[in-house]
Amino acid sequence: MEKEALGHVVAGPCPRLPLRHPRRRHTSRPHRLVAAALVVLATICYFVTRPNWYWDLYYRLSDKPRCIGTSVDDIWDSITPTTNLEWHDCYRDLPGSGDLSFKCARLTVPLDYSKDVNDLGDSDNKVHLALVLRPARNGSSASSKPPMLINPGGPGGSGTAVTLYMGPAIQAVFGDDQPIIGFDPRGIGHTTPLADCWAMPPPPSCTGDHSECPEDAGKGMQHRMEWMKQNGAYGFINTSDISLKYLDAGHRAVNKLCTARDGRHGGKSILRHASTAHVARDMLSIVDAWDRWVDGDTIKQREENEKSKLTYWGFSYGTYLGIKFASMFPDRVGRLMLDGVVDADYYESPVWVESLLDTDKILDLFFESCADAGSKCALYREGDTPDSVSERYRAVIDRLQYGAPVTFTHPAHFYPIILTSELFRVMIFLFLYSPMQAFSGMAFMLDDLYEERYERFGLLFGDLVQMCLVDPGSLVMLLNDAQRAIMCSDKSAPVNQSPAEIKSSWEKMATKSQFADVWMGIMMQCNGWDLFEKDPLALSNAQPEGQIEDKIPKTNTSFPILFLSNTLDPVTPLKAAVKMALRFEGAGLLEQKSAGHCTNSAASRCTAKVLRGYINHGKVPPPPRFPKGSDGGDDDDYLLKGEWTTCEADEKIGRSLVKAGGPFGTLDEDDVAAMEEDDRRLLEALLTIQGVLKDVPKWEIQKRPMI
Repeated sequence: MEKEALGHVVAGPCPRLPLRHPRRRHTSRPHRLVAAALVVLATICYFVTRPNWYWDLYYRLSDKPRCIGTSVDDIWDSITPTTNLEWHDCYRDLPGSGDLSFKCARLTVPLDYSKDVNDLGDSDNKVHLALVLRPARNGSSASSKPPMLINPGGPGGSGTAVTLYMGPAIQAVFGDDQPIIGFDPRGIGHTTPLADCWAMPPPPSCTGDHSECPEDAGKGMQHRMEWMKQNGAYGFINTSDISLKYLDAGHRAVNKLCTARDGRHGGKSILRHASTAHVARDMLSIVDAWDRWVDGDTIKQREENEKSKLTYWGFSYGTYLGIKFASMFPDRVGRLMLDGVVDADYYESPVWVESLLDTDKILDLFFESCADAGSKCALYREGDTPDSVSERYRAVIDRLQYGAPVTFTHPAHFYPIILTSELFRVMIFLFLYSPMQAFSGMAFMLDDLYEERYERFGLLFGDLVQMCLVDPGSLVMLLNDAQRAIMCSDKSAPVNQSPAEIKSSWEKMATKSQFADVWMGIMMQCNGWDLFEKDPLALSNAQPEGQIEDKIPKTNTSFPILFLSNTLDPVTPLKAAVKMALRFEGAGLLEQKSAGHCTNSAASRCTAKVLRGYINHGKVPPPPRFPKGSDGGDDDDYLLKGEWTTCEADEKIGRSLVKAGGPFGTLDEDDVAAMEEDDRRLLEALLTIQGVLKDVPKWEIQKRPMI
């Protein structure tokens, strides 16, 4: 069923938002996620996101929409949640959307899938999933193709937001007959309820239910930000002798806060029901609801073998969601593209030790590229070799870490600033996710540090007054506890490591990467999490360490999965993609010869055409192949010695320092002009997708306090 339009979208400079008190329902006014992200994450000194000065100056983001607003304040609040899909026209006139209107819906599913949603009445034991549909171009919203569901990663990324920006580009890759559905997983974005441990309880004098005595999310947000600033003062686990002890205590304290809020909801909060297994069931509910919507009232309920199967594109954490879905519902797998593959074994373990296998290799590529680019690299000096550039980088980091503290007064807001090595190492770690777009700005940043032009970095720090201009509801959606609830609920067992055990895990990780201390801040957050509500179908994917992959029983899915990875990925190494592909019968593997997080970090027509063939024609690259009789033995690199399909990237890291920005990224416009029209359109689509996904939070690294 389709409903009336809900309003037009306008793009332009972000309007000045009035000062306001938090609304009672913190889920209202969620209409400025992107705008609030820019205001909060780019101007408030609590958080590190991309370094806006370098990004805006050198990557020419000024031609992208800076703000999304609507003429209707509460698009999502105006949609009544239903157990069947009821689509409403929404986000009209969004820049780049063409002549097709997006459609929005709120699908009601049970909080706990052991209960039938139709038996829950008006109880709070429901989740209302926010969905955005980019319809197929065939005169109606329905299509002969099942919709492609999107998860951009995170965990905590908004599928509705990325679909609004890249839905048309996805259709340019796969065909405009492919409907796209972006959804916000439970606890995230426009989906309600939100995962929020910090909402203030009502005063004791209020004795009614939650509708009569709501919690105060706005006040809780203020406390959250005060806490993040306080706790951030301890730096990384190796910043000082006391850092590990207090950082661990901080995570445990927040987890107690989450347990307390769950208790106020009678043990039935979203925090207890946010695991990936629950989200996998939600995806199945979306597919089944689509079937009912397409069939209408004229066709009897489909037989099991007639039900649609999942078509899905998942990135980063989204690959774990795809793996979990395929493990739980192997007979409902249609086309699953899993890009930037999470190793399920390590993800479900207390500390994800093997994720940084290739991180430092990407940093080495920066040193090599800078030396090769010569004077076009800002950090280059006459006669430099890669080792010379590396030494200059090391000198900058060491000066900040071990030298006299670097301080200056903010040139616009007139408060003192201390620059720390932790701040810049977080930024450099994030740069490694998108080398094609980031290496040029990274060179300028390091050059300014080397030459002690410190005051330029005032642009990384904002004025806290600006926080008062942002609606509290938008803040709560951006800064919530979804990642904590999801990751910690996904562990194979409750995590309760001692500081000594945490230190041992960090030391093991540090043998593989200099960024182990950055990564450990994420890994530690599950210590003391005790809100487990295990799904009976969600058996752990973890296998004993050292288990030979050929000896592990394979899951036989109704259609083979396609796994994708770059040769070098900073947090989801190629080795993980090979390993996970071997867990599923007939699963294909594609390696893109590039560096960065997920293959979209470097545009490749070859990769796009493999994806198109997989979705449209069912062409699956062959599974990984290994020499006959080889079982790996004690060879840690055994999984990298097989054979599988590879693709070259059109964008090359060597050009990222020579040519950054422009309509075709690092590609030469004359070379693009010589391409066939289909190839040019394909590249434009790939670069659009790349530009959207690079801004999705990367395991919430961006939300570290600035220290």
